[in-house]
Amino acid sequence: MKFVQSMCSFIASILGIYSTVLIIRIIISWFRVLNGRNGWRTSDQQPSALENIDTILGKICDPYLNLFRGAKGLRRGNMDFTPLLAFVVLNLVRSILSLIGEATSFTLWTILAIIVNGLWSSMFSFLLILLIILLIVRLVIGNSRNPSSNNWINTIDPLIDSPVSFVYRLFYNKRKVDDQKVVITALIFYVVLYIGLSWGVNALINLLLSL
Repeated sequence: MKFVQSMCSFIASILGIYSTVLIIRIIISWFRVLNGRNGWRTSDQQPSALENIDTILGKICDPYLNLFRGAKGLRRGNMDFTPLLAFVVLNLVRSILSLIGEATSFTLWTILAIIVNGLWSSMFSFLLILLIILLIVRLVIGNSRNPSSNNWINTIDPLIDSPVSFVYRLFYNKRKVDDQKVVITALIFYVVLYIGLSWGVNALINLLLSL
């Protein structure tokens, strides 16, 4: 049993590293669509450093990401959210393996901890990460002079309108504020919220595992 738990912990650690690489790949791929691949090249048409990184990450991540390319309903204009579904599935598996590796025994509380962790990893954490990424992209686009910026803004704004409006009402109380300032405030707020909820969920899971 200890061997199985050790293997689960080891695989979970590897998947954690892969998950981080996957997020980097997703963000870079979105910026590639925003700027166009030629926008990454130097004046002599040589691949830029960012394009070289993208190529390397593509070889590592694309075989896994391609498993989810056929998912329907996850494209919004130029935005392709299927890689985030791949991230959620990977993170859910990693979380379950990690808990199995940490559990000293399998009781009702252990099963409940796995359920709580699964819900957080596959739903709430996913939504917050997606929102944070969209806010980052929106912030960059808002400072960009790219001709396609307006199209991207029109695609992203409906997706983030409700959470950004909530932050606006919470901190600015209907005062006139620059859009970029509201986006920055929302980004900070949801990053802090994500960190706080992650800590709270981990504390709850550790409590359940100790029972």
